[in-house]
Amino acid sequence: MLQNLFITNYCDSRCMPFNSITRLSSKDAYSLADKLSQHAGISFTSFSRFNAKDFDGYYLKRLRTEEWLYNSFISLGGKPKNAHPLYFVLGESKYLNDWFEDGLKIKLALNDIDPNDISFTYGDSMSILDREDRMDLFNKESLINFIHDNTNDAAAFLNGLNQQYRYIEAQLWNDVYIEDLIQGDRLLR
Repeated sequence: MLQNLFITNYCDSRCMPFNSITRLSSKDAYSLADKLSQHAGISFTSFSRFNAKDFDGYYLKRLRTEEWLYNSFISLGGKPKNAHPLYFVLGESKYLNDWFEDGLKIKLALNDIDPNDISFTYGDSMSILDREDRMDLFNKESLINFIHDNTNDAAAFLNGLNQQYRYIEAQLWNDVYIEDLIQGDRLLR
């Protein structure tokens, strides 16, 4: 069932993939946000969150979200190697592809990821954090069970979920997969 499933990381082409602002010191995060805000356009884009008037709220909520994700993942039996995850989506997302202006897309085969290194949320974890109807974080085993119980067809399962949640977010908690990507061992195109 997992053989054809993958996760995708989206990144604006003006940025380096897998750089997380929450992995920086607060001072460095605000400095980087100031630089990134220069790319914000008239319409709301992926860089808009770095504007001086928006960044403080964004940054503090992102840190709070990652604390919730980390603690929830540990309670599920996950073994995060990092306090701050790298973000992907299960499958692909037209919404995020447009959001990042057809930027960089990097895919990893889900089958190659140890269950102790990945967690999932229905929808964007930061946007659902304070919602009363938020569904709990779930692990790889739960994902397989959801697919099996609903359709046993991963593509049909994802299409149905994308209509309601836009995507399933995947949080990757181990940088070893990035090292493999840099060497090209697990990169899917």
